[in-house]
Amino acid sequence: MKLIFKNIKIFLINILVLFISILIIECLFGYWFENKLSERLSSERNIERIYKFNFSNHKGISFYKRNNQGFRISKKELNTSNPDIVFVGGSTTNQKFLNYEDTIVGRLQENFKKIKIVNAGVDGMSILGHINSFQLWFDQIDNFNPKYYIFYIGINDQGNLKKKDMVNSIDNLIESSSKNNFIEYLKSNSFFYNKLRKVKTILFIRTGKDLFSNNVNDGEMVYGERTTKDFKYYSNFENNDEQTTLSEYYNSLLIDLTSKVKDRNSEIIYITQTSGTGMNKNLYIIANTIVSHCRSYKLNCINLAEKANLNYEDFYDWNHLNPKGSKKVSDFLIKEFQKISIN
Repeated sequence: MKLIFKNIKIFLINILVLFISILIIECLFGYWFENKLSERLSSERNIERIYKFNFSNHKGISFYKRNNQGFRISKKELNTSNPDIVFVGGSTTNQKFLNYEDTIVGRLQENFKKIKIVNAGVDGMSILGHINSFQLWFDQIDNFNPKYYIFYIGINDQGNLKKKDMVNSIDNLIESSSKNNFIEYLKSNSFFYNKLRKVKTILFIRTGKDLFSNNVNDGEMVYGERTTKDFKYYSNFENNDEQTTLSEYYNSLLIDLTSKVKDRNSEIIYITQTSGTGMNKNLYIIANTIVSHCRSYKLNCINLAEKANLNYEDFYDWNHLNPKGSKKVSDFLIKEFQKISIN
């Protein structure tokens, strides 16, 4: 009996030593104390993942990586401090199903080599989230004073033409429940979990298989194919007086967003959007409201929805550009940025 108790005691001591060792390693090498974001953006930090997809207009795999500050980065890029430009938007800016070098931001960075551009795209985030991002995200990063904030917005704002009673958790930079928020917080800061993510990526690249699960996408949503090939252009709405109505509430949000930028002594550029089925009434109202706002406040506005000449074949689903469309947009923006002397 004494021998049994002795063995149990030794076992418990070893477990305790192991637990303390893990805790020490986590504290020393984890990300627990390396930023001020707390639980914000937990599911958008310290990610390294492979996506596999098979759309009719876009097939293959993409490498997806975000750093500890929540920005999407390339495989080699690590330093996103002191950027010149912050490119802000939703999944159409994030572009997780494209490799970084094929994204709009990646292509812009390749062209403007002397300028540091960071990708602050967050899937599902609307203008409400972009407003909140200053206090909850950007202001929490040391020495973060970009010259420009570029907002590529519209698609996620179609529910913001009138004031809503409920705000999406994404727009508060948190998860949909306290449980999910806690789990993502642990994942984003854990030394061991992030090493596991890297191992999964390396194994997939070498073997073509995710040896830890059957889901290469690590539980992420895969966007659906379009069920129509009908594509409406900006010009389809221009002669319809009913469609030219501006949104007073959305304009108030633009005023708030613009003031956030101006308060930080930065410049702002707005870019309008079209979708994988082209324009609709809401997108047209949003684009016109943005253009009107820019005129009133003498801001730079690029009406991509009207002038970029995008079509059905440039998208792979309802909202997202494929590599061909991404190149078309980036080439268009390079010319527009040269007109307003971004260098």
